[in-house]
Parts: sequence; C-alpha cells; structure tokens
Amino acid sequence: MAVMRWLGLVLSLSLAFATSDICAQTRNTFQNPAEYDSYMAALNTRDAAKRATAMEIFIAWYPGSVLRIEAFEQAIAAWHAASQPAKADVIAARLLQIDPDNVRALANRAYAGRTRAASGDAAALPAAIEAAERGLAVLPKWQKPVSLTDEAFARVKEQMAGVFHGTLGFAALQAKDYDNARRHYRQSVAAEPDNLQDVYQFAVAQLEGTPLDAFGFWYAARSIAIARAVKNQAAATDIDRYVRSRYRLYRGSEEGWDELLARVVAGERAPPANFTKSIPRALTPPEAAVVLVEENDPATLSFANWARVLRHRDATPANKAAAEKVWQAIVNKQKGGGARLKIPVKVISATPDRIEAAITDESQAGNVVDLVVMMARPLSPLPAVGAAISIVGMLSDYRAQPFTFLMTRGELAPESLPVAGGPCADPRPQMCTRDYRPACGIRRDGSRKTYGNACSACADPDVVTQGAGACP
Repeated sequence: MAVMRWLGLVLSLSLAFATSDICAQTRNTFQNPAEYDSYMAALNTRDAAKRATAMEIFIAWYPGSVLRIEAFEQAIAAWHAASQPAKADVIAARLLQIDPDNVRALANRAYAGRTRAASGDAAALPAAIEAAERGLAVLPKWQKPVSLTDEAFARVKEQMAGVFHGTLGFAALQAKDYDNARRHYRQSVAAEPDNLQDVYQFAVAQLEGTPLDAFGFWYAARSIAIARAVKNQAAATDIDRYVRSRYRLYRGSEEGWDELLARVVAGERAPPANFTKSIPRALTPPEAAVVLVEENDPATLSFANWARVLRHRDATPANKAAAEKVWQAIVNKQKGGGARLKIPVKVISATPDRIEAAITDESQAGNVVDLVVMMARPLSPLPAVGAAISIVGMLSDYRAQPFTFLMTRGELAPESLPVAGGPCADPRPQMCTRDYRPACGIRRDGSRKTYGNACSACADPDVVTQGAGACP
C-alpha cells in the first residue's frame, strides 16, 4: 500500500504541472464556458474521493471535451489520493481504450496488475507486463508540459520508468529469470531508492541468481533499514532471517553481517566501491578444486589432492580442464608406464589378486574405498584389514563419482612386505604381524642390521636369520 501511495504521488506530481498549463488557458478560449467551469470546479474540489467522482461526472457530461484525457488522469490520481487504487485502475482501463499510449494510465495498469499478482492473482500479471512493456516503449515520446523544466520532467520520466521496470522485475523474479530481474530492478531502485518492495526484491534477485551477486547483501541490509524506518519490524525480521541464511551459505559464517547491517542502518546510502571484496566467499568443493590447480603445479600435489580435483571433473567446464591437467601430470609422472608410484593407504579389504584401500583422510576415517589395486602377482600372506601400508603400481584410470583410482601392476612397497621371524632359507614366512614392519637381520659374524623387511634382509648373503622389527 505504501508503494501505491508513492505511485499516486508520482501521478499527482506529473499532473500538477499539466494542470498549470490548463489553468493558463482562459475561460473565453472554450466554446462552451460551462465546460471549463465544470472542469475547474472538479479540479478544485479539496476532498480526493469527491474530486475523483467530479472528474468522472465531467467525463460523462463532456465526452468530447478537449479536457477529457486530463480529466481521466486527474480521476486516476484522485482515487489514489483517496486510497482507492482499484477505482483508479478502472479509470485507467477506460482511458487506455481511447488513448492506448497514455503513460500515466499504463503506469497505473502495470503496478495495479503487479499488486494483484503479488496477492495471489496470477492472471493479473500478463496484462501488467504488457502495460509495462508498452509504457517503456512510449515513454521517450511523452510530451513535456510547457510549464515543466527539463530537469523536473526528466525526474518524472525516471519515476515512471521505475514503475514499469519494477513490474517487469517482479515478473522476471516470479519466473526465476534472475538476470532480467536484476536488470529491471536496478532501474526501479535507482528511480526510487526508498521503495522497500523493489529494494528487497532486487536483493533477492541478486542472492538467488547464479552466480550469486554479493551486492545483494548490501541491498538486503538497505531493505531492512527501510523497513525499520517505517516501523515495519516484522518485515525487517523476516528479511534478516532470510539474508543470514544466504550470507552463511556464501561466506561460511555470519562474520561481518551485523557490522554491515549496522552501517547501512546508520545511513550508508550506497555500497562502497570495494564492497564485494569485503565479503570473501567460501569456495564450494568444485571451485576449491579449480583453485588448487590454478595455484599449484599439478605434479606436486598430494595423492589426496589429486583425488580432490579428479572427483569434481564433471561439475563445470573449469573443473574438467583442471582434472585433465592433473591426469596428464599423473601420466607424465609415471613416464607413460615406465615408472610406478608409491601411495600410502589404509587397507579396507584384500584378496590375493586385489586390494581395496583408502587414500584420503576422509575416506580412511569412513572406511570408504577410493583406490582399487590389481596385484601384479598373488599376494600371500594378506595384509590385515585396517593396516597402514604403502603400495607401488601404475595409476591407469579413475572414476569421478563415486571417486576411485584404479592401480595396476600393484605390489607391496618394500617397507610393507610381510615380516616374521625365521631362517633366510624361508624368505616367505607363513605368519605376519598386523603392521608390516622392518626386519632385524643377524649376520654370520653375529652382528645385527635393520632391513626394510624380511625379504630384503634375506637378500643379503651374510644374513642367516631375521626377526620381526628393527634391531634393538
């Protein structure tokens, strides 16, 4: 209703100057002086509702009057002044039948239809859109009243355009066409910065569109300030609740929101030039993956970070490009198949021919498989489930979702081979400890030396036996 009053003020302002042009005419210029007297009597009626009724009576009595259009326009403005926008809309519809390009009537029809649509009457929106589009098309041709300065007329036209853009912004917002909603609301808010409805909906268009426009947080704060200024605390509370949820999603916390709101409520009238930089955005996992590759040499990334980039390959074109760089780095690191990689993992399950393991901390904590190893030769004895080991092999492929590396030609790294006490005549003991550990080799001269595992100990011809664990 507050915005309808604003529309009434816009119409009244534009008519005030037109009225001065009419008043400049004399009674003697009319063929029928009674026509002039009737119009002026209606115009000078102080009560708005009675003035509107008097203008309608004038139209009925003098349907061919040169003042007919002005009488329609005065009736529209008077009904708004009387807080009866529905009656104003009826008059606007009648005026458009005889003057389809009448800017004041189009503005009324556009906003009245928007208001009804916002109240649940979706059928009213198409006519409002049509009126708004036509209004913007004919506005450049609107004739300036003689008594109106160029500056004042430009201001009135800007406000009229604001009505049309606000209606089209609302329609775009309902259709989730956030780009067009932003474009139209930017114009309507520029025309009337204190219009709570448009300022808030402009913020929504910015915060719901993709990508999110951080300027929406400033306009949301501005809408809260407007709501508080007009004592609409319920609206201020609802807006604050909504914006906080979007702010947390964008930044990762509410840090800085209360300070921003306090600044705008205190009187800040426009966002500072560096505003968006003041709210650093928390990156989504796919975005973080892209930044990881942009800021680092893919070949130097850890296995966990390789997995982080590759799992988001299909999120966006940028993610696909980042994944391609990482995979090429992996291929190059393996020299096209001539070199193998060693990866520390946690064993999730094991058979003689295959080990399923977890690489990343998240996967290890949740016992989620993100590496499947096809062994180069049957494995015996098997590593225990949950054991921390290192595996050597070729990363030959991967699946993005759910993420899994495929390793071929897999073998246990030397430090992870089974260890158990025994003579070196039997380098493959039948028992092993839960954690694969180094071996202590006892040489022929009685000295001891720690080896990476039982096999490497027995590979030394001077070692006659070995025991589990490093030498004491």
